[in-house]
Amino acid sequence: MELKEIYSTDFLKSLALTINKYYKFNTEKFMTDCLQDDWQDLKLMERSNRVIESLHIQFPTDFTQAAKILKQIGPDFTGLVAICLPNYVAKYGLENWQTSMELLMLLTQYSSAEFAIRPFLIKYPKETSQQMLKWSKSENVDVRRLSSEGIRPRLPWGIRLKQYMNDPTVIMIILNNLISDDKEYVQKSVANNLNDINKDNPEIVIEFAKEYWNQSDSINWVINRGLRTLFKQGNPEVLTLLGYDKNVDQQLKNIQLSSSEKTVVIGGAVNMQYRLQTTLKKETPLYVGYRVHYIRQNKTDSYKDFFIKRTNLKGNQPLKGNFNIKWKQLTTRKLYPGKHQIDLLVNSKVVSTVEIELLEEES
Repeated sequence: MELKEIYSTDFLKSLALTINKYYKFNTEKFMTDCLQDDWQDLKLMERSNRVIESLHIQFPTDFTQAAKILKQIGPDFTGLVAICLPNYVAKYGLENWQTSMELLMLLTQYSSAEFAIRPFLIKYPKETSQQMLKWSKSENVDVRRLSSEGIRPRLPWGIRLKQYMNDPTVIMIILNNLISDDKEYVQKSVANNLNDINKDNPEIVIEFAKEYWNQSDSINWVINRGLRTLFKQGNPEVLTLLGYDKNVDQQLKNIQLSSSEKTVVIGGAVNMQYRLQTTLKKETPLYVGYRVHYIRQNKTDSYKDFFIKRTNLKGNQPLKGNFNIKWKQLTTRKLYPGKHQIDLLVNSKVVSTVEIELLEEES
């Protein structure tokens, strides 16, 4: 079943009948307004928006009165399908800040108001961020989670919060309150928030991680997850913090990197094989990746790092594996023929290199 099918006719009927317990509501008109000819073509959030608009047609124009209805029906609807209720608040309650805050704090306990809070952060940044700071100290786990998830700068499906992409100071204050939270639901949000922030402000996240690292196992779990993008990029500071010796290349032996092909046409692929051992007797944490040096049109060099695996390698035990490189043209990166260098990375250090000749695509 496609995810959008959670907005089924059964759900629509249930929603309308529940509303009718508290407010005179025309179920047949609501169903007709929702299930227009294009209903089957609508995506998940488009269906949610259709439901919201169809509710608004019959709800009181006074938002405070509409809010009373939402407050009454909120506990009857949970999960992803119920995000239409807090999202109604985002669309039609923007001029009623106080009422909307109280309602979102309630509705997030049954679904999630992570999308609905964002227009308020844009229109009322100071007031709303201060409210979320208060929520970060709430006794309710769903409200605490909202204080983090709703202010993520790059929340998937959500409006980008550019002010926090530029300056995440407000978010970091909230995360200070949540980093020791004992609920996994909150911990995951904090980690995802950190991962969002490091895409624009990695130095701030790294300093945050250094401050809290090794304070507890749960905090380390959050930081590990929050640093995952920087880790996969082989950021040296992050690798060092997480226990990966940046000078481990000096304790490696029998290092090999080879390619299935020495030449490949643009559009093709090569399989790379690697092997190595450590001279250390103790177990050694290793980050293994590779770097592709891409030739530009002016023949200058640019490179991109890729993650292969993380492992703890026992002394004298060989580590071997392989990875594929697909030489396809992308809208974000154009390939040019010529010799391309491939580096094997261990704990961010280059330990072996091969060259592959990239040829023009066959016509």
